[in-house]
Amino acid sequence: MGYFKEINLNNYRNFENFFLEFRGGCNVILGQNGSGKTNVLESLSLLEKGRGFRKEKIENLINFNNKNKDFKIFSLFNNQNINYNISAFSLNRNKKKIAVNDNSDLNSIKHFESLFSIIYFLPEMERLFISSPSFRRNFLDRLIFNFNKEYNIIVNKYKKAITERQLLLKDQKYDENWIQNIENNIAEYGSTIYKNREEHINVLNKTLKTINSSKHFSKDFILKIQDNFYESNKQIDENKNIYVSQLYLNRKKDFFQGGCSIGPHRSDIIGLNELNNFNLNQLSTGQQKTVVLLIILAQSEYLINELNLHPIILLDEICSHLDDSNRELLLYLTNQLKAQVFMTGTEKNFFSFLSTKAHYCNIT
Repeated sequence: MGYFKEINLNNYRNFENFFLEFRGGCNVILGQNGSGKTNVLESLSLLEKGRGFRKEKIENLINFNNKNKDFKIFSLFNNQNINYNISAFSLNRNKKKIAVNDNSDLNSIKHFESLFSIIYFLPEMERLFISSPSFRRNFLDRLIFNFNKEYNIIVNKYKKAITERQLLLKDQKYDENWIQNIENNIAEYGSTIYKNREEHINVLNKTLKTINSSKHFSKDFILKIQDNFYESNKQIDENKNIYVSQLYLNRKKDFFQGGCSIGPHRSDIIGLNELNNFNLNQLSTGQQKTVVLLIILAQSEYLINELNLHPIILLDEICSHLDDSNRELLLYLTNQLKAQVFMTGTEKNFFSFLSTKAHYCNIT
């Protein structure tokens, strides 16, 4: 099992120079509001591809007292008793780089990526099923990225192709071969996204059913893609001509309406009670939090048991709306899973339900 042993933040967010040590199990980061607890979790999320869980601009990660200097994040990651020196740093205040043992070549980065994956919970996820469809799509896509590090490349290529087609349609004097090629790319990338989402929703539903029956967390629900085009053309991953033909037929409509009227960027991810099809957007905030924690638990069980990939779980300001069900879930996450867990909160007594093995870190 891999885990972060320490982190050192230099010129990052509100920290000029800050150091913390961690343990392989449960780590609780305590501090007053505004002390930088979430910034510490974000710094861990920056040690993999992307801009961290806030999707922040690189320039905004630099300490506000020293904007002319780049930020640096140093960490020690242990896997099977081998230590890796991991760093993430900005270049010219507008680009992020990652290095493994001072090496930024592709093979070193890919090897490190294969050792761990980050799952996170942020306070806004308590309202997952009443948020926007794009929020739910991003939530699912993030879970797929946990084990398929190339997935984000497909998603970004898809978005780029959608934008290129829209610009051509606005021009009206486009080359037919050019737009056909773009629409072929849209169908290729779009069908791949549909397929990945459908497959992983099936995995989550299967794992959730196992969890509910064996752990008695008593939330019988299923996740589902809501998308009229996809639901009526389930085989588009095998027959992309259907997708391409529909894009051709929709050109005029898409010209007037803007954007692209079909595709996975139009999907929603909904949750339904298995017994009565009750939509989970009707649940209370605390109940929705339970559902999200169950999804995180199902994702973790799948990564560990099926892929032998032990996640790093980041739970920010996790103590709101903590009823007995949510405490039981958090106890299982911290005590039973072979994963490193980080939680943040303002007071130690909020975490009295945790095992005495929990490691507490204070930010003053």
